[in-house]
Amino acid sequence: MLSRGLLLVWGVMLVGCSGTTKSVRLHTSDGAPIVLTPRGVDAAPVKLDEDDFVGAVEALARSVRPPTHPQDMARRLFEVPSRSGSYLYEPRGHRIIPLGSGEHLEGEQPAPEVELTRAYLRWCERTNRPGDCLRLLMEHRTVTGDGRYALAMALAQGVVMDELMDAFKEMADPQAMMTAVLWTWTTYMILLAVPEPFSKGVAAVMTASLIAYVGVDTFWGLIVGFRQLVADAEQAATFDELRKAGERYGKVMGRNAARAFVMLATAAIGNTAAGVGATVPGLPGATQAAVHAEAQVGIRLAAVAEVRTVAVSTDIVTIALAPGAVAMAARGTAGGATKAPPTGYRAWGSFSGFKKAMGPAGTHKEWHHVVEQTPGNVKRFGPQSLHNTDNILPLDKALHIDVSAFYSSIRREITGSPLTVRQWLSTQSYAAQRDFGLQAIENIGKGLW
Repeated sequence: MLSRGLLLVWGVMLVGCSGTTKSVRLHTSDGAPIVLTPRGVDAAPVKLDEDDFVGAVEALARSVRPPTHPQDMARRLFEVPSRSGSYLYEPRGHRIIPLGSGEHLEGEQPAPEVELTRAYLRWCERTNRPGDCLRLLMEHRTVTGDGRYALAMALAQGVVMDELMDAFKEMADPQAMMTAVLWTWTTYMILLAVPEPFSKGVAAVMTASLIAYVGVDTFWGLIVGFRQLVADAEQAATFDELRKAGERYGKVMGRNAARAFVMLATAAIGNTAAGVGATVPGLPGATQAAVHAEAQVGIRLAAVAEVRTVAVSTDIVTIALAPGAVAMAARGTAGGATKAPPTGYRAWGSFSGFKKAMGPAGTHKEWHHVVEQTPGNVKRFGPQSLHNTDNILPLDKALHIDVSAFYSSIRREITGSPLTVRQWLSTQSYAAQRDFGLQAIENIGKGLW
């Protein structure tokens, strides 16, 4: 258990982080570091539709072989040592230090751990997963060490865990796959939060991708919240107290961030840094995440595999890119301020903002959204996934009128539906809408539709 003094110190650390201006420092091989203070962009977590999320996780899981020892797999994936779970505060270095295997803080009693373990097994039974359903007891007889955090994380995201089970229902052992994701998720957070917030390889690519999906501020909130979860989990004497700690963290995280986390954790299992980097741009919400990646992190999401290391301090994320990698951020004025590049991929929070920056579409042309800017699409994908230089194209005015009329018509021979093309298309994923939109422009232009 954590001592009372440690809890007080930890509280000071958390408060100290909350009011600091967050920034990102990029290290490249081209000279001095570029410091990016994210601003001027809506960095709320990318909104992920449940069906898209479940479908993506299901597809990712098809190439994964669930490990028999998920905790050990996660350690090897992120190159972290095993831990016991009891932590001390070392004043001189201001660090949280894990004790060695079998070590305990003075006065710690095993009885609460025994009762907590019994309650955990009863919980597994109640949720129709009898036995050690989260593989928490493979190294210890009781729920201790990292097992407490994994259990709290599972309790924190009950709804998302249900969605995971839905995604894995066709697998031979859905529970094994779910525990692999849970341990990957938990071990990654331990790596970031305790004791040295430094990551490389798969973890570094996952960190840059996570920031792209949730934004810098939410990313920091996840780390600070997890540190509090560690403190609460170590102090918890009962299953109910651990459950409340998990629920508090669940509120900090939110469903969209949790879904993004789960997708990335699933993509990481058994993968390499290059493999994860290649997978991320094809995930749901990647278009909006690409906007965040450039504005908040200064890199292209498609090149996230070029991230070599990530270090997290109280007020800055330091990202080192591979030699030769090009940062999208441009070095700006004194004080480390930066601005987005004037060319290349750009996005705005509104269509009026796009037109103000880009000007007229051209003589006898009009701007056209490939994925339409309907209220439903804005709500599902976010405005920046629609009002950007990849999604808005200049079309001849006559063709634009024909495309708009086509979307308002009922075309059963194409959609197989009694709905208008727009209504039929609105329920589909961003990628599906974009593919159809590009095909519609081509076929209508050729007179085929």
